[in-house]
Amino acid sequence: MAIRAMIFIDGCWLYKGRQALFDKLGEKGFEVDYKRIPDIIAQSLAEISGQEVDIVRTCYYGTIPTNKIGYNPAKQKVFYDFLGEQCGYEMDITEIDFRKEPNALPDAKWVNANLASEMTYFAAQPGVFDVAVLVAGDADYVPVLQRIRRMGKRVQLVAMNAVRGHAISSKSLITATSCFDFPHIFMDEHANEFRLQREMQKRACMNCGSEEETTWGGEEFYCAECRAKRARKVRNCDNCGKEEETTWDKDFFYCSECRAHYRAGGEPARDEAPAEKKPMRPTLTPTVG
Repeated sequence: MAIRAMIFIDGCWLYKGRQALFDKLGEKGFEVDYKRIPDIIAQSLAEISGQEVDIVRTCYYGTIPTNKIGYNPAKQKVFYDFLGEQCGYEMDITEIDFRKEPNALPDAKWVNANLASEMTYFAAQPGVFDVAVLVAGDADYVPVLQRIRRMGKRVQLVAMNAVRGHAISSKSLITATSCFDFPHIFMDEHANEFRLQREMQKRACMNCGSEEETTWGGEEFYCAECRAKRARKVRNCDNCGKEEETTWDKDFFYCSECRAHYRAGGEPARDEAPAEKKPMRPTLTPTVG
């Protein structure tokens, strides 16, 4: 009989810690294959336990700022929609209203509270899961993991090793022997498996029907000729405010100079962004459009 496992992902920790995966493979253009995360965990847990593994649900916990001056959440929303609609994740996103919390930080405490409470709730429901798989690295989770085990559930940790002397996962969490039932899975040791592999394929243009080779894996696809014919317009960069002509039609927009900075692994110069704007963060999702 297969082990029923439920995955709980600390989205804030995973975003901050993915640099370990970049460094492991020495690639600046590394992208995480979020669709494969549950499969990789299931395979690793099956090898560790010697039993088949059934992933009953993958839950992702994150935050998103609202009403924050100078910050456009559109790109973050697109990423969350991608995880929910295309990866099949159960999304639990906390909105941080900056009108009520002007000095708030979208840090781990918001996610920790949601994840811990839901893990405890599902553990209390008969037959929901046998193993709770925590994808996180904060020591704050130790008490809830101890509680889960006292409720008769087993626990698996998916963490990361230290990179360049900086701890990605808390030593207190990793060494908490009273919390876990299996050896830890370290994502950096499976970095190549978590890497998004883009393969060239032929796709038909949604507009004219002509086929063209592409690595684009999104649901919508338009050939180069149709993309060139789309109406161009002048937009302001959400990072530096610069005007640039573009055909990009999503809610968020970054100019070619800011995109080049981040693709090269750099940071925008101080004079490129108004003081009230938060510097653009590196993309989390596979490139859109």
